[in-house]
Amino acid sequence: MERLPRFEAEQHLARRLKTPHAIETYEKLSLGIQIKRLRKKLKLSQSDLAKKLKTSQSAVARMENGGQNFTLRILIHLGIILGRKLHVKFQ
Repeated sequence: MERLPRFEAEQHLARRLKTPHAIETYEKLSLGIQIKRLRKKLKLSQSDLAKKLKTSQSAVARMENGGQNFTLRILIHLGIILGRKLHVKFQ
């Protein structure tokens, strides 16, 4: 079952993401989707990643599904574990 948008911004995205290209672009930018792709590329389970982050598997699942707020500490650790640089910027 597909999750229904909960917030106004999610409702707006659901209306705007009609084409495959728009969906693909959004997925590239979505932090949770990036984490999931990198985790799978490294052949890590959610439980494996959770152990490395010293958190629970359910917290990793929430991260990947957009239901988790990230602290800077978690983002830094994710970058180290996943072998990526962290870039944070305002545009």
